[in-house]
Amino acid sequence: MLDHALESAFVACLQSDPAFAGVYFFTGQDDEEHQLPAITVSAKSEPLTGSAEIFRADVSVMIESEAHDSRPDDHASLVEKVRSSLAAKATLIAAINGAGKIHLYGYAFTASTPDVDGTRFRTEFTLKAGYGVAAEN
Repeated sequence: MLDHALESAFVACLQSDPAFAGVYFFTGQDDEEHQLPAITVSAKSEPLTGSAEIFRADVSVMIESEAHDSRPDDHASLVEKVRSSLAAKATLIAAINGAGKIHLYGYAFTASTPDVDGTRFRTEFTLKAGYGVAAEN
């Protein structure tokens, strides 16, 4: 449940950026077939030792494009837009916290993994995040 709230919070913030017009967004909870280009956010959380309210999460942000419909430069441009959005940490954290579903304390990049198979360009950003349940008003 909290994983999905974290995934949805990242998706909502990225999706609100006009730079991502024409891009499809999914969470790790979505079972539908992905239309491309797509950004999929998935999270796996665990509570911090001794806490039922503070969690750490591994967050994956996967960017996918059709390899035969796109040039590698188009995929690289989309990847750079996502990287820039995630690099604006203060803005993203404020937007996520402002939505009131979760309270994101911070996050850090841990890896970037580009890949290509026969039909898709894929780049995955892996983040470590600390968050908690948003305080009720």
